[in-house]
Amino acid sequence: MSNDNQQQTVHAPNIHKERKLSPLWIIPILTMVLAGWLLVKAVHDSGQRVQIFFSDAQGLIAGRTTIRYQGLEVGMVRDINLSDDLGSIYVEADIYPEAEKLLGEDTKFWLVKPSASLSGISGLDALVSGNYVAIYPATQQDDSVKKFHALSAVPSELAVDDGLTVTLTARDLGGVSIGSKIVYRKIPVGKVYSYQLDDKAEQVIIKASIQKEFKHIITNQSRFWNVSGIGASVGFNGVDIRLESLSAILAGAIAVDSPDGGEPVKAGSEFKLYPNLKTAGRGIPITIALPDDNQVKPNGSPIMFRGIEIGQVNNLALNKERDSILASASIEPAFSDMLNQGTLFLLEEAKVSLSGVENLSNLVTGNFLTLVPGQGEKARDFVAIKQDELDRVQAKSIAIRLISDNSFGLEAGSKVLFKGIEVGSITNVELFEQQVVLDISVDIAYKDLIRSQNRFFVTGSATAELTKSGLNVTVPPAKQLLSGSISFVSEGSKTDRAEFPLFQTRSLAELAKSNSLGSMSVTLLASELPPVQENSPILYRNLQVGIVKNYQLTDSGVLINANIENRYKHLVTSNAVFWNRSGVEVDASLSGISVKAAPLKTLIDGGIAFDNLTGIENKVGKQWKLYRDFDSARKFGQSITLTTTTTDQTVRKGMAIQYQGIKVGEVMLTVPDFEQQRVEVTARILPEYAQRITKQGSYFWLVHPQIGLNGVKNLSALVSPYIAVEPGNGSSSKDFKLFDFKKLENGAEFTLQSEQRGSIKPGTPVFYRDIEVGRVTTVELGPFADRVITSIVIDKSYAYLVRANSVFWNVSGLNVDIGLSGAQIRAGTVDSLVRGGITFSTPEGTQLQPAAKAGQSFYLNAQGDPKWTQWRTAIPAP
Repeated sequence: MSNDNQQQTVHAPNIHKERKLSPLWIIPILTMVLAGWLLVKAVHDSGQRVQIFFSDAQGLIAGRTTIRYQGLEVGMVRDINLSDDLGSIYVEADIYPEAEKLLGEDTKFWLVKPSASLSGISGLDALVSGNYVAIYPATQQDDSVKKFHALSAVPSELAVDDGLTVTLTARDLGGVSIGSKIVYRKIPVGKVYSYQLDDKAEQVIIKASIQKEFKHIITNQSRFWNVSGIGASVGFNGVDIRLESLSAILAGAIAVDSPDGGEPVKAGSEFKLYPNLKTAGRGIPITIALPDDNQVKPNGSPIMFRGIEIGQVNNLALNKERDSILASASIEPAFSDMLNQGTLFLLEEAKVSLSGVENLSNLVTGNFLTLVPGQGEKARDFVAIKQDELDRVQAKSIAIRLISDNSFGLEAGSKVLFKGIEVGSITNVELFEQQVVLDISVDIAYKDLIRSQNRFFVTGSATAELTKSGLNVTVPPAKQLLSGSISFVSEGSKTDRAEFPLFQTRSLAELAKSNSLGSMSVTLLASELPPVQENSPILYRNLQVGIVKNYQLTDSGVLINANIENRYKHLVTSNAVFWNRSGVEVDASLSGISVKAAPLKTLIDGGIAFDNLTGIENKVGKQWKLYRDFDSARKFGQSITLTTTTTDQTVRKGMAIQYQGIKVGEVMLTVPDFEQQRVEVTARILPEYAQRITKQGSYFWLVHPQIGLNGVKNLSALVSPYIAVEPGNGSSSKDFKLFDFKKLENGAEFTLQSEQRGSIKPGTPVFYRDIEVGRVTTVELGPFADRVITSIVIDKSYAYLVRANSVFWNVSGLNVDIGLSGAQIRAGTVDSLVRGGITFSTPEGTQLQPAAKAGQSFYLNAQGDPKWTQWRTAIPAP
């Protein structure tokens, strides 16, 4: 029993509760924190809340319409409300924090939306992204301003940019609208950006901007007028319709003009906008009394001055007494100084006669007026007269008398011409003491043309002149042929001389000039008579300065006597060179054919030319030498002698001497020297190059074409061999050697001695490890004929390779040894097989020998030892 009771004893459990936060609370806590952060961010991002008042809400959508600055979104419209007075609407908008600095007292807002009109299309970006509100920043930031009033259009600050703003006032707007162009001579220079009524509602105020590059056109003298639409006027003369450009008709336009003498204006300057050109005040108004039957159109007939339109006729009307016709006209302000009491207006009428046709277009367009300036006080009332009346009224001319043996068909009214331009006319022709006297009048404007050596001659009739060269027939233009005319040459000093002789032809006038001026005599000597004759011209650079007087045959040649006019005698200096200038000179060469023709007179009569050229033999004794042509004269520069250095050099007469492709001389003569086994070449260096080339140190060599495995060189010498030259810097010299190869500049020279010459010759290359480093310059016998002395030159960049103990051997051609063991063939490089060659090497040793001194002599081995090519002596570059 006791055991059972003990087993049934039950102990009560001890329960302990732990107070811990459940993980499930983390989610609501994070949600609350995130919501708080989003709330703070939304408040922060909303930025500055402002109110913007608009006239209407068209195009505005809350939550979608953005606020932009230069295309960048800086705010958003949040709400749209009606104002308390029901007169406007306002929007609640948020300006983003980063754009709050745009706000201030003068911040401007306006609605941007796409619009299209006849003057253009604007707001295209709003067509894609929707309407938006644009903002223009304040000049000074002020966050306290919360209310703004939107503009109806873009502010003027943006419409003008860097241009010029002007204000135009008009009685009505006409066809002008926003965007209408401002044009200057049909070129757009600006546009209208706004307009409004003035405070009294009496005038229209138009705001316009002028582009920056054209603002200098606008001055205080500028005139603006309306050119919009179509203008028409109806009168007894018919209907006058004025059409502007299509854009001006559709969209309206304003024209501007600025007479000279105006001053620049400031921005905002005011101008009056005139309704049309006539009322624009563009010119100075004047009245002109016209003769009857004037044929002047009442609207737009031009007023000219020296071919320039300076005004126009605006209207025709009768005076109060109705006995004369008055023309209302306007003159450009720049010509106001010509509107004087003595000024006349010439009525230019159409004329058709045998002597010609004048102003033929007037038959269709009507007559016009030409201003003839006068002196006196300023005036605004003038009289128009016809040409015959002007001739009587205007006695401003110079009276001159011409004396001749014949009238040559001339009569009163015939023209006096200077270089084909009318400067006067013949007033009277009469016979006086068996001589014909012609009185002429020359316009005062050409008084400076009347000089002491003037020569007058007849040009208005056909003439025939028999000369040694043939029959010379002169036929003037048909207009002069019918009426006759006189021309003259103006030379000499100013004079009051009033009487001159009249010559029948120009050639007679020129001959009289030559006889009156005097001349200097020169004597020319030629080997034969060139194709010249008496009176053949002497030319200086194609200008005739004298004539050939005569010629005679002498023992030494042909003497030609010539006269040079005194005014040109200073051109004949100690360096003068004369040559035959007759006919046509043809120069044919591989570069082409050059044809040079002499002036026409020398082609017929022959001629002689001269110029001053230094360095040319120009005299034979006391006589001037006459060369066959210019090329022959030019070649006679400095004479030099070239001596060949090898027996295989071929030089021919006429071979060119060139410097870098430019011809500087020519071979004139080749003479063999049989004793020295050489050829002496006489050449002449052109005068302009003689002083630079005929100096000691100048190096001449015969250029040969080189065709080998390494390429092709001097191919042009294959067709036309030539001599090249490298100028020296020494004193003057005339004797030079002609080498067969180009000079190595600043190379080191050495001599090689050998028993036989072998295939060595000038120009044979010198190799070092198969690299060409120099060449042979001369090969000749020693002083005792016991050896061959070969001179070589090593390029300066390789001269250090030649040491005091260097070994030289010949590598030209093939070396064949035949023995019982067979044949052994040794050959150099392919280049040495073709051109020959010498090579050298330096023996290996414990100490490198010093570089060989210039002029050191070495022995030239006939052939090389194979071990010499095995030497690997290291030679450091200096």
